[in-house]
Amino acid sequence: MSTKEKAAQAANRAAPSTAFAGEIIAEIPKNSREVYRVGRRDFKGFPLVDIRVWFDDATTGELRPGKGVSIKLESLPEIVAALSGLIEGGAR
Repeated sequence: MSTKEKAAQAANRAAPSTAFAGEIIAEIPKNSREVYRVGRRDFKGFPLVDIRVWFDDATTGELRPGKGVSIKLESLPEIVAALSGLIEGGAR
């Protein structure tokens, strides 16, 4: 087995699970290999909104989670207001 194949196997074992214990609200294309995924889930009894980049794993062909953020549902109105300000050109 080549070094490249061993590295790919190790990366596969270390890769986070593709399972998402929640409801997917939206998938927005980022580019040909990635999507922004917005989801809702609970963690230790707290409702969260999860916004994360998911990428196409070339080795397995599955979507895998990448960088992102989980936000408490109670904070969402403030974040939406801030983002709306950006869209309207008011926030700088």
